[in-house]
Amino acid sequence: MDFRRLNMNKNRTLILSIAFTTVFALALLLLTLFVPWIVEFLCVFFHRNYLIKFLTVVTYLAVPAGWGAIILLYKLLINVKKGIVFTEDNVKSLSILSWLCFYVGLLSGFSSHKFAMFIIVSISALFIGLIVRVVKNIISKAIEIKEENDMTV
Repeated sequence: MDFRRLNMNKNRTLILSIAFTTVFALALLLLTLFVPWIVEFLCVFFHRNYLIKFLTVVTYLAVPAGWGAIILLYKLLINVKKGIVFTEDNVKSLSILSWLCFYVGLLSGFSSHKFAMFIIVSISALFIGLIVRVVKNIISKAIEIKEENDMTV
């Protein structure tokens, strides 16, 4: 097995993850700065003018969770780049990230009574939160096993 090639692929994947996180951060920055105009444009375009105020409020309620997720993703990616993977700090970051996903999922679910398409966002965010929670539990268990192994040596 060619370990250099494997290591290059890992670095590319990490760089790609950081790049995508940056793209999402820039998109979130634009959304944060231009929420009223973006929401109004979309509502007018889809003939849902009556939803402008509601969707503006929902978007502003979701934006902090987006920024929290971006910050946590950068933190996790920087730790991975440094080789710091199986730590309680990463477990805590993943836990918070999952709660942010659950928050957006619940917010979207409650909002779907006014705009049915939010149910798709809700289910997606809740499912992503579940996936992150499972990964958090796996890393937490790996830390526990690592600590047990360190004690027996």
